Amino acid sequence: MAKKAITPEQKKALADFRTRMGGTDETKLKRHKDFLTARKAIRKSLQNQPDTVPSLAQSLKLPASDVLRHIAGMRKYGEVRELGEADGYIRYGLTEPEPASPKKA
Repeated sequence: MAKKAITPEQKKALADFRTRMGGTDETKLKRHKDFLTARKAIRKSLQNQPDTVPSLAQSLKLPASDVLRHIAGMRKYGEVRELGEADGYIRYGLTEPEPASPKKA
């Protein structure tokens, strides 16, 4: 997924929005960093083998509710899929990345 460059007008609009929303403080930055760290750890764990939410939570030392929330978001955007059951829980695994479509001239 390539990032698109944003225009100066978009940068200003984002800065204005952040200001209206109360700015960015250390608490918000830490929460976002923790979110990204957890999501990365879940992806890395699922690269090795499919797993259940309770097992992921235990191995990553995260609350099961947080892992479930991450899995739900990752399912919504097609990053993970269900791969059967284990011990009465759904096993999740990463989806295969779609091949890049050729660019049209």
